[in-house]
Amino acid sequence: MNDQEIIEHIEASLQEAIVTSVDSTGAKTKKKDAKTRSRQANQNSSLTRAERKKVARKASKTKKKDQAGQRAQKKKTKKAMKKRKDMGY
Repeated sequence: MNDQEIIEHIEASLQEAIVTSVDSTGAKTKKKDAKTRSRQANQNSSLTRAERKKVARKASKTKKKDQAGQRAQKKKTKKAMKKRKDMGY
């Protein structure tokens, strides 16, 4: 392989597909395909997808059990409604 063939081979392997998409208003946008975008994206978390799902499941359970928060919210609402009633709303 000479230099030119090597360059062509590298360019072919680095081919980034550009996809044109049209939204409901008819505006056209060009962006790289999903595979290229995912490959070039910054890793913003050290967790794997499964670990993130596990954390999310745990978080949703703890939100449901937040009794103190619900009590505080109920008390605050009750106070606000009393204030509104006193003002004549």
